Amino acid sequence: MALAVGDEVFADTQRLERRHNQQVIPMLDALYQRAGVAIQRTELVSFSAGPGGFTGVRIAASVTQGIAMACNCSVVPQRCSDILVRSWAQCPVAVESIVCAVPSRAQSFYLSAHTGGPGRWSQQYPDQLCDHAPEWLSDIAQRHDPSSSELALIGAVPDWLVDDLQARSYGEVVPDARVMIGEARTAHAEGRSVAPELALPIYVQGDSPWRKRQGAEISAR
Repeated sequence: MALAVGDEVFADTQRLERRHNQQVIPMLDALYQRAGVAIQRTELVSFSAGPGGFTGVRIAASVTQGIAMACNCSVVPQRCSDILVRSWAQCPVAVESIVCAVPSRAQSFYLSAHTGGPGRWSQQYPDQLCDHAPEWLSDIAQRHDPSSSELALIGAVPDWLVDDLQARSYGEVVPDARVMIGEARTAHAEGRSVAPELALPIYVQGDSPWRKRQGAEISAR
C-alpha cells in the first residue's frame, strides 16, 4: 500500500498471504503515522478492485469504503491486471504486448492483454475468466515472431497455455501500490472517480464458483 502527501510517497509492501484481515489496518495506521498526517485528511482513495482473489478483493473494497465514507472523499477503483503491468519494473524496453494471468481457482485464470510500452500501457483485451486458451490469445501469439522479445507473459502460467507463450513467461509480478497514485489522481481530475458506495469489486462473467444443478427444482409445500 502507498500514501501520497503532495509529491512525497510513503509505501509498505508485504506478502500477507491469508492475513489481510489481520494486517491491513495496522499497516495503514503505520503509514499515516510515518507521514505525520491524520487519516481524516484523506482526499482520495484508490484500490485494486479485481478481478482477483475472492477474499482479498472484498477486503480491499470494504476498507476503501470505510475510509472514504469516514473522510467524505472519492474513490478510484483500478483493475488488478493494470496495476500488475505497471508494476513490472523489469519490463524489457522491446516489449510491446503483455499478457497478464491472475489465478482464480484450479486451472481457471483471469487473462488480459495490454499494448503500448513502459508508462503508456492500455488494455487490448479486458480481463476474461478462462479455463482454456481463448481465441484472441492464440492470435496474439501468432502475430509475434517466436524469436522476438516484443511479447511477454507475466503472472502465473496455466497448464493449458500455448507453448509460444509459456516460453515467454517472466513469472509473477509483485504489485506496487506506488504505481497507482498517478493513475488515481489523473482519473479523479478527469471525473472518473466514484462515491464510496460505488467503490465495488470488479467482476467478470463466470466469476462465481457456484452452479445451479441441472434439473434442480424448488417446490413449496
